[in-house]
Amino acid sequence: MKKRRKARVLGIVCYCFALLGLVSGESVAQAVDRFKDSKTIDDFLQYRSDRKRPFILAHRGGPGASDTENSIPTFNQTASVLPNAILEMDVRITRDSNYVLLHDPTLDRESNATGPVAEWSLPDLKKIFLNDLSGKRTQQRMPTFDEVLDWNKNRYVLALDVKPGTDPIKVMDKVLKHRAEYSVFVICYSVAEAQRMRDRFPLLWLAVGVNSMADLDRFEKEKLPATGRLIALTPQKLQPATFYERLHKLGMLCSVGTYGANQLDEKPLEEAAAGYRELFRQGGDIITTDRPKEVAPLF
Repeated sequence: MKKRRKARVLGIVCYCFALLGLVSGESVAQAVDRFKDSKTIDDFLQYRSDRKRPFILAHRGGPGASDTENSIPTFNQTASVLPNAILEMDVRITRDSNYVLLHDPTLDRESNATGPVAEWSLPDLKKIFLNDLSGKRTQQRMPTFDEVLDWNKNRYVLALDVKPGTDPIKVMDKVLKHRAEYSVFVICYSVAEAQRMRDRFPLLWLAVGVNSMADLDRFEKEKLPATGRLIALTPQKLQPATFYERLHKLGMLCSVGTYGANQLDEKPLEEAAAGYRELFRQGGDIITTDRPKEVAPLF
């Protein structure tokens, strides 16, 4: 009981320190068109061996139990506290070829409707309500990708998880219409998909999975690493330091997820704090977490 109480106190203290970031001057990062050209995002995401703290990537925006995932209110809440956080979101296509944000392929868990998102039209999707993380219905509507880009105005870096069945090239065409290509990176599901994106968008940042030493051996022989502007999505299990060192030699940031069953995000913060710090010491440059506001003040 005392251990749980101490963990809650630590979480509150960490959250308060995160809020102090707004007063300390970090909030200037929220300027419109902060990421206005390739140099701006290149400088932001470039690998640096002397980095003092990791990037924090807010998985699905970083919602709490009473928040909705993949929603503008949650993005805004996270970004207002952590203006340098990367906001991750899931992009899916609708029946009428529009784009909305939803993690699951079906509506069942995240809304008061059911069935595959791809079988719904946008006008009908706009009539349903989102559930919060605890499953309670809210009064929030599902955001379109256009609405999120309009909200962002190139203020924060958005990590686009373009879900299977949705063409990332067409999603990027939408990004280009908003002149937002320098405030996003695209998560790719294979090296082949990443190469296809690189051929089409030479200046775009891409994230691609590198899941083992054997995988890294193969990846180093591809032509993709030489093109730069790459982020490695590495295993949740901590790898040998040489694994991260080899990726760093390619100029790649290493992202490590801490969400999901039996992972650090599921443990009391006091118990997990050393694990987050060890990930960074070992070579993880980006911590992808469900609790960004609590993890960030640990560094």
